[in-house]
Amino acid sequence: MTSTMSPSTISPPQDEDESPVSVLLIDQAAEQQSHIASCLRDEDYQIEVVADAASGLAFWRRRRPQVVICDMAAPGSDGLNTLRTITGSDTGTQVIMISGAGDMDEVVRALRLGAVDFLLQPIANPEVLLHAVKRALDEYTMTAQNRHYREELERKNRELQDSLRLLKEDQEAARAVQLKMLPEPRKSYGPMEVAYRIIPSLYLSGDFIDYFRLGPNRIGFYLADVSGHGASSAFITVLLKTMANRVKQHYQDEQPTPLRPAQILEQANAELLPLGLGKHLAVFCGYVDCEQKKLVYCSAAHFPPPVLVTGGRTLTLEGSGLPVGLFEGVTYENQEVSLGDGFHLVIFSDGILELLPQSSVAEKERYLVEIVSQGIHNVDQIIEHLDLRTPDNVPDDIALMTVTCSPEGSG
Repeated sequence: MTSTMSPSTISPPQDEDESPVSVLLIDQAAEQQSHIASCLRDEDYQIEVVADAASGLAFWRRRRPQVVICDMAAPGSDGLNTLRTITGSDTGTQVIMISGAGDMDEVVRALRLGAVDFLLQPIANPEVLLHAVKRALDEYTMTAQNRHYREELERKNRELQDSLRLLKEDQEAARAVQLKMLPEPRKSYGPMEVAYRIIPSLYLSGDFIDYFRLGPNRIGFYLADVSGHGASSAFITVLLKTMANRVKQHYQDEQPTPLRPAQILEQANAELLPLGLGKHLAVFCGYVDCEQKKLVYCSAAHFPPPVLVTGGRTLTLEGSGLPVGLFEGVTYENQEVSLGDGFHLVIFSDGILELLPQSSVAEKERYLVEIVSQGIHNVDQIIEHLDLRTPDNVPDDIALMTVTCSPEGSG
């Protein structure tokens, strides 16, 4: 509530290019009308004066003034009703109530209904009036800015929602393509079976698996873990599939010198580096020669090492190769392991380590070896044992692949 004060002279907040400030005065007292109007016009405010509430509301609806000064006793309507009508709108118009009664109940009701100020008549000091109008204009400006920011934020949110919708559609399309590139989740080649499961941390996965027949007696396979995850990493899996298709074509064309895993990784490294994608791969690839009963493999920074159970032994297939797509001129080494009549090969991507409870990486690695050596070595058993049936918000992509040969199996 403002009654008396003596601030320095306050100029209306307007630039040369702005329209004059619009003030509506609703007051029946001619003398008071003249005094208020004169004070404001002296400061170059544009002011409209009406004597009753009905005319005032009609002007307000038509012209949307920035500030309304309203007498509590304006004829034709209670001043509080006029205040309620204006502050209940979304125009941002600020209302200053004036009264000669000085009833504190009126003051409290007016302020609760949204009045920006309450002045007591007679207004002897013009500075009191100018200060109240200046304050109302500041509130109007702030309200208008907030409304503008809110509308801009809503517009940006709509644009963001549209972008997210398009992104989701793109990701759904990309996921459909990626799923189409993956082989069957489980397939048998005579007594040998290959199975896998991929659990992406995002909609798309940077882990990728493929397997295929390489001539009449060999089954090739690989598990690749692209650095990072999401769409950019998933894109690399398209290149992997293309390379794998070329390898299969090489064997189908009966080339005199068959490709081996190390050569394939060296070729992949040479093709990825010039692309400058900023991605590299950890890869374990190999093939099982069913006739010679051996596994030939090559590891490019793959971790944890795959676990092989054969002939009553449990082996970890270590490898020292560098990641694919990171360094020029890298060479890789083929390694061979003899296989018994039956074997179980289990390959994990490193995302599995994030979910294990052990405190160190070495302990986690030993735990994986233990569960495989104890007979938990098919996809369903491992998923069940590690509680991966319904994974939620996994921190990294998880890929699991098993290659199994049962001596009792049949073709």
